Amino acid sequence: MDNTGLKLKPPGARSLSLTLVQRARQLLPERIRIPSAMEEERPSSGWRKAGVTYIFLVIAPMLVYFLYAALIESRGYVSETRITVQSAPKKHVALSGASASAIARLIGAVAPDTEQDSYIVLNYVKSAAMVADLGGRPALERVFSKPGIDYFSRLPRGESIEDVLRYWRSRVSADVDTVSGLLTIKITAYSPEDALELTKSVNALSETLINNISLRVREDALVKAKFEVTRAGRELGRCRAALLTFRNANELIDPIARAKSVGETIATLTLEKVDAETALSVLMQSNATAAPSVNVLKTKLATLDQQIDKLKVKLTAPASKDAVSAQIAGYEGLKLQEEFASRVYIIAQDAYLHAQQELQGRQLYLITVVKPIRAEEATYPKVLASTVLLGVCLSILWSIGALVIASARDQMD
Repeated sequence: MDNTGLKLKPPGARSLSLTLVQRARQLLPERIRIPSAMEEERPSSGWRKAGVTYIFLVIAPMLVYFLYAALIESRGYVSETRITVQSAPKKHVALSGASASAIARLIGAVAPDTEQDSYIVLNYVKSAAMVADLGGRPALERVFSKPGIDYFSRLPRGESIEDVLRYWRSRVSADVDTVSGLLTIKITAYSPEDALELTKSVNALSETLINNISLRVREDALVKAKFEVTRAGRELGRCRAALLTFRNANELIDPIARAKSVGETIATLTLEKVDAETALSVLMQSNATAAPSVNVLKTKLATLDQQIDKLKVKLTAPASKDAVSAQIAGYEGLKLQEEFASRVYIIAQDAYLHAQQELQGRQLYLITVVKPIRAEEATYPKVLASTVLLGVCLSILWSIGALVIASARDQMD
């Protein structure tokens, strides 16, 4: 023992302690560890493996892409245009209820909706119809298959129309502002001239599309209105022909006027009969029964009765087709049809004339708000931003994979 009062362990004490610890670990179960300050910790190999996989799966692809984008990838130039679809100012015309209803039925489907028309242009820009109108596969190959374009950016020659359409959609961007209905179109090409020419062509073809739609809608509506006028005129002619046939068959122009005339004749004869009866009554009361005038009056009364009876039979005989009452029934039916057809024809003509005015006011126009200009600097590739974005995406995927593998190992243990 030294001056401090501390005991020093003999030289063999450390080896003895290690021997006892090893013996205890052999006797205890394998899952029980005896902590020991003397046991040296070994570095984990799991972190080294994770670092290696991160380098190969994240860092290396980022470096490769950075070198490709900075040194090899072709420079993309963007040309932009902004367009909108508008209609001509609408002229309000005062119409009757029937005419207004007819016009609404004929042209109600072409009410102007600039936002909807802008979406029509958007879908057209990204469709196979646009590719075909631009010139199809050969036209796009002349622009996107040049030798100076790198392998991964160029359009391979001889591709199917579906592949060409997918490539075109990757080079064109179109968005509609739902508030203003403004359509923004951006086209990427590998030279400023090509981007500008393509944008101008797309703009011109979109304007042609809108003009064709407007013309087709107006022509269809006018054709429908004209058909209604023709149909109404044909029906009116049929009704008038039936009325003429009826008049010829019955040898009269207007049965109602004839009935009125017969009625007036009956009334006149009735008055004469009353006068004759009065005169006869006076003579009978004066005891002049043998006078010649009495016989004349009686003969006159008999004749008047016969005439009145004949006129009544001609006017209202139930079993006679030639009776004026029967003719009136048929005539009124035909006349009602003729008047109805005439009214419909007038309404159809009125609707057709006003439809022309309305549709002229609903002409659609494509207005270029921002004209395309020649780009002076390349927009793509965005080397740093794209590299960072790639690194973030790969890191997220790597993290998910590492978590899945660690979870699987825990389940196995």
